Amino acid sequence: MQGRARVVCPPRKWEDGRLAQNEHIPLEVFGVTKVYPGGVQALDQVTFKILPGERACLLGPNGAGKTTLIRLLTGALRPSSGRVSLFGLGVEDPDFLQAKRRVGIVPQSPGMYRDLTVDDFLLLVRDLYGSGNIPEVVEAFGLGPFRTRRMAELSGGMQRRLSMAAALVSSPEVLLLDEPTVGLDPVATREVHTFLRKVMPGRTVLLCTHNLAEAEALCESAVILRQGRVLLHERIATLRQRIQPVLVLRAAQGPERLAEALSAQGFVHTREADAVHVHVADAVAQAPGLLRHLLGTGLEVYECRVVTPSLEDLFLEVVGANDARA
Repeated sequence: MQGRARVVCPPRKWEDGRLAQNEHIPLEVFGVTKVYPGGVQALDQVTFKILPGERACLLGPNGAGKTTLIRLLTGALRPSSGRVSLFGLGVEDPDFLQAKRRVGIVPQSPGMYRDLTVDDFLLLVRDLYGSGNIPEVVEAFGLGPFRTRRMAELSGGMQRRLSMAAALVSSPEVLLLDEPTVGLDPVATREVHTFLRKVMPGRTVLLCTHNLAEAEALCESAVILRQGRVLLHERIATLRQRIQPVLVLRAAQGPERLAEALSAQGFVHTREADAVHVHVADAVAQAPGLLRHLLGTGLEVYECRVVTPSLEDLFLEVVGANDARA
């Protein structure tokens, strides 16, 4: 279902990550450490900033500090040291509430008020934000048939739709998404992704997720945490340059025969089930010549494709490299 422009697009537009005059960075974390009672340290000198219009994913193993960081950004927690700010305002600033009203939050758990209807909930959210157009978000997220239904009676996928509608009712400039598809079935997950693709462009987004395919599909940059520290904050396209693409080959004679022919020519390769992965300096440029050679030897190669590294490959490369140095 198509949403209207005001739901899909935020009131401000940014180009090339540059700040408009008198505007501040939407999300900034500077030197933040968080220690819980009992001495458990969740974050250790974390620093990064999400620029206007940037769509970033927040990644890390369990216990990396992702949930703590999201709670700090929403003002639900305060750092033990350092500063967290929205549009240049920290939780200690008198106008922090106004900054929060420019942020839409989709929590990991929708936080249903069981006895409220869909309309009641959206009215409550609009009043808290001080503005909003309920009919627009109802139309955009297909909630029309459910407006008088109690929230406790909604399916998990419909609850998540309602959560996103509530986050967008005031047309915020920033979206904080904390595991927006966790616990959903594949159909509901696809629906959520469809809606997010409509509303994310033009907004500043920080998506916290364990689903690396989801992060890759929706985001352009990644902040990777490990043991409470930032390992990197880079564009995903830049991260891909760390790992060379590989050639994936399959032949009718099987991987053993294919591997023998590649070894005879000095190619470095690895076996993956019935395929052979060839590691070359330039997979795109070298693929035609290699394929001609293999066919010339009598091998019936029926698949030859270039595979670029996924975000999962990049994540494992970064986290694994730091594990090796630990």
